[in-house]
Amino acid sequence: MSFRFPNLPGRQTRKRVSSIIEDETEHKRRRRSSIYSEVDDFDLPGSSSLAEGSVQHEVSLLLEGPQLRRRPRLLSASSSFSSLYSSPPLLSKPPSEADVALQDGLALIRSASASSLQELRRAGPAKVTFPETSAHHHMRPGKQTIDFSVPDADAAAGVWPVSWSVHNLVVFTRGNRVHYKNLVASEDVGQLCKVSANHGNVRLLRCGGREYPNVVALCTAKGHIQLWDVSTKKMTTSWTVKDATAMQWNGAVLTVGGERGSIRHFDTRIKETAKMKEQTKKVTRHQARISSIAWNGDGKLMASGDASGLVLVWDARQNTPLDVGEMVQRRRKMQHVGVVHALAWCPWQTKILASGDSAPDGSGTIRLWNVQECAASRLSNHPDRLELDAQVTSLHFSAHCKELLSTHGPGKSTPRRNTQSHLGIELGLPVPSTSADADMEPSKIANSVMVHSYPSMRHVSTMAVAGKNVAGSVLSPNGQRIVFAVPEEMKLKVWDVWGREKESLRRHSSLLNMCAIR
Repeated sequence: MSFRFPNLPGRQTRKRVSSIIEDETEHKRRRRSSIYSEVDDFDLPGSSSLAEGSVQHEVSLLLEGPQLRRRPRLLSASSSFSSLYSSPPLLSKPPSEADVALQDGLALIRSASASSLQELRRAGPAKVTFPETSAHHHMRPGKQTIDFSVPDADAAAGVWPVSWSVHNLVVFTRGNRVHYKNLVASEDVGQLCKVSANHGNVRLLRCGGREYPNVVALCTAKGHIQLWDVSTKKMTTSWTVKDATAMQWNGAVLTVGGERGSIRHFDTRIKETAKMKEQTKKVTRHQARISSIAWNGDGKLMASGDASGLVLVWDARQNTPLDVGEMVQRRRKMQHVGVVHALAWCPWQTKILASGDSAPDGSGTIRLWNVQECAASRLSNHPDRLELDAQVTSLHFSAHCKELLSTHGPGKSTPRRNTQSHLGIELGLPVPSTSADADMEPSKIANSVMVHSYPSMRHVSTMAVAGKNVAGSVLSPNGQRIVFAVPEEMKLKVWDVWGREKESLRRHSSLLNMCAIR
């Protein structure tokens, strides 16, 4: 109940008259409220963080005055633009022209940002683009397959004696015979040689480089090394070693790794075998079987991996490995969990090395290393490892785009979650028993080939190659095709993988490089 004074005689009522300042302030407050309500009607998507962040930055620039400075914060789908700039208290004097201009500018920014957010929402997420030469466009199974075979024991151990010469000859084994096939010309498979059974099975095959394109080196299980000339089909030299588990050419030097971790460099230009063996350079630092060897593009650095997961990098002029890798117990070390079967040097950055292992549980890890001693081993701002649920059996960098290819074995099975069984257990119902194999889910990249973007290691493409272990692969001399070795299926599978850069683009790139050098 309210009480009002009666209009007594002699009492005059005073009517309150608002000042001009209060009228102007009230007018601006109503104007701001209408602007906020219009902007708040827009639906702001939470994914438009880029646009919202840019709006906030522009607003913060306008609020740089000492009296109007506000603490910035990120916008979200639930926040309102009105929270960025709260209504000022009633002013005791008329607002200046600067205040009016500031408010008008804020209104323009809010209206423009709301419309841009709606456009971003309609456009959807940005599409990932790949270069013309990417495996995303070119990787596919080819029409060619080649029969090859190794003894069952070697096939189970992942032995795959295959190599690809600079003259496009794929050299491979069938039993104790070495064959070759030209993948460019339509020629039948030819036989290079037959190895005596007394020498053991052929374990390793390596074609010579550009300096020796017709030379093929083979090594048997009993340590017999032979050099053959493909053009004449004659053996040029031979010698024996105690054991050989990895082999790679570097010009005229044949590098051979052994069972006990030793590495020997044989200079094949020395014609007398006894003298060549006397002058052999030997390095020892590994304590386990050498499983992989790789020379970089300029032939100055060699990487070696062993069965304990250790990777070492060697300068050709030194007898000790480089001090590179991660800091482990006050020492730099390049260490994997499992056997290192895969090593690959980057063709456009000669001191970037990729390594891959096969862990005992069936998983695999790809590591990227910067082996420059004066630089950090970790690649800044980019991932330096990729953990996968399948063994890594081989690695190749592309010469046509910045991508890395990896091949994988059977992989690691993980327990499959049975929602019906879990629900039955929770409800106390009887659950039918199932076999252990039925409860395990195989790896999704088992026996497949994967391509990753470098250096981000973003996924580019994955395709299944075979139903059995993909023991390894060799890349063609032009870097466009690849041969996968599947010993348990007794097949070599030829695929397309990367495209070639157009001539006009190559000329433009070379001109840019020349200008940069000058």
